[in-house]
Amino acid sequence: MAQSVFLIGATGHVGKALMAELAPDHAAGSLRVTVGARSPAARERVAQAGLAAADFDLDDWQGFDAALADIDTVFLLRPYTLKQMMMGKQVIDAARRVRVRAIVTLGAYGRPDTPWPIIGWNFLVEAYAERSGLAWTHLRPNYFMDNVLQQRDPQTGVIYNRIERPVSWIASEDIAAVAAAVLRAPQAHVGQAYNLAAEAASVTEIAALLTNLTGRPHSVGRTPMEVMMDRLLKQGREPEYARALVDYVDAVNEGGAPEIADTFDTVERVTGRPATSWEGFLRRRVDEL
Repeated sequence: MAQSVFLIGATGHVGKALMAELAPDHAAGSLRVTVGARSPAARERVAQAGLAAADFDLDDWQGFDAALADIDTVFLLRPYTLKQMMMGKQVIDAARRVRVRAIVTLGAYGRPDTPWPIIGWNFLVEAYAERSGLAWTHLRPNYFMDNVLQQRDPQTGVIYNRIERPVSWIASEDIAAVAAAVLRAPQAHVGQAYNLAAEAASVTEIAALLTNLTGRPHSVGRTPMEVMMDRLLKQGREPEYARALVDYVDAVNEGGAPEIADTFDTVERVTGRPATSWEGFLRRRVDEL
């Protein structure tokens, strides 16, 4: 019988790319892929991807056991909220109760001894998974390339971002490709923590690439702290979470996270193909810019 996979958190950039990666496996019968969905709109997106949907709400832990019954491997992507730690614990507890074999977590890249909560909260969920008795694999992406395009004003070409120094980046499609490789053969990746960061660049360098590719001038607008906080709160982030994120960005700018520009060959080692470069990422999207 084909291995069964349950995807939690498949509505964002990574989740959508992961559904696309696994749809051929599901159609071929080599994997049975079920995606947790909390709304009719989410269920429709899953159906359009050619996968099975199941009712699942991270705010309703009492439904976890039923959703995860008969599942072999769980992919756990948690929302950007202070509740993510408890949500992660509750998913892991349910997975253990119903005898799930393996869990793949998506967290964030940073030093193991990071003092910054926005990164450290992810490590706490990982540590709980490691003590659960489940086979585990951790994916730790650094900054997402996709988010830069969302920060770009298409009318003016200004990228509104608060980061002033080079950091390392990863494309959502590459995260999904690594996740898919792990989900297809979880036992081959047990006990691995995969750092995902392919190319270091400053936002100013990315703006210059956009200028060259589009023929239209692009620049960087330094987002004031108050504006960033207001934006995060309007997105529904708790004040404590929003403050932790702003503090981390300020720490990055001040050199308080020296690992922030680290790069790795993880994508090529795990998937057998090179990671996406910034130029390649933007060329694929130039028609949208």
